[in-house]
Amino acid sequence: MRIRESAALALSAILLGTGSVAWAPSARADESAPTAAPAEFTIGQFNMAGGNEEHGPKGDEVPDALVRSVSDRSPAFMTLQETCRDWNERLQSQLPGYTVVFDPVTGGDGTTARCKHPSDFGNAVLFRNDLGFDAATAVAHPLESPGGYEQREMVCVRSEARKTVACSTHLTVGNDGPHLRARRHEASVAKGILANTYAGYTKVLGGDLNDDPLSGATDNFYHPNYQRGAHGESKEVDSPCGNEIKRGYWIWTFPPVYVYCRSGESTHSQGKIDYLFVPSAANVTWADATHATHSDHDPLWAGVVI
Repeated sequence: MRIRESAALALSAILLGTGSVAWAPSARADESAPTAAPAEFTIGQFNMAGGNEEHGPKGDEVPDALVRSVSDRSPAFMTLQETCRDWNERLQSQLPGYTVVFDPVTGGDGTTARCKHPSDFGNAVLFRNDLGFDAATAVAHPLESPGGYEQREMVCVRSEARKTVACSTHLTVGNDGPHLRARRHEASVAKGILANTYAGYTKVLGGDLNDDPLSGATDNFYHPNYQRGAHGESKEVDSPCGNEIKRGYWIWTFPPVYVYCRSGESTHSQGKIDYLFVPSAANVTWADATHATHSDHDPLWAGVVI
């Protein structure tokens, strides 16, 4: 991704929707900066369905519905996918005290991907302005999508005051071999970025991963104690096991049912494909997949001490 020559140009592009997220200072923390004490915050994850044939052509009713949810819940931040440049401008104008960092993705033909109405299509992070998150730290990390597919990315924005980074991603869709391999590769690249670029940060990853909780793609994010091939470093907020990181448990019905901790409420007709990953040591106080009238995905919310 092309690097802007100045922070001012990039910040203008982020806030005004005139270009891609393309500049950020070093992702390493300023070790002299004070870190705020942990506190409980609401966080959210939502695929806004800008690429969906039914919901993508809709107008301001889509972002306005999200404005109402954000106003009611006052989340510290939300990770957004399948969002559109004009929808994000609407969010920005209707939510005082919040900033939206948006970056369009590149289609398989090398052009900017488009929503189902005339607007750029991409990922975003919406965040409260009073928690130290800074749009100037935003980076859109390419996930090296192979095979000529849409070039997936992970958009991250940092708060040095809380030593926290919030990232939003949307992995390749499709269940044939090439798409599965692409998705697993993208997840592996995202895992490496989180581990290396954001070492020492409290890392929150929200996204539509287009795969189920026991998949090879999500292996990259679930902590090894979840088992089933997991080799990540995080817990998922909506696990039926809550804060316990383990394989699962039996429900002694007839016949008995085994519940994997790598599972959760459905967020789509395909099941659970939307996630909020937080550090394994973070305390998740509650989580809930709600309903959205203007999307084929359900928003995922959680209370987390970070």
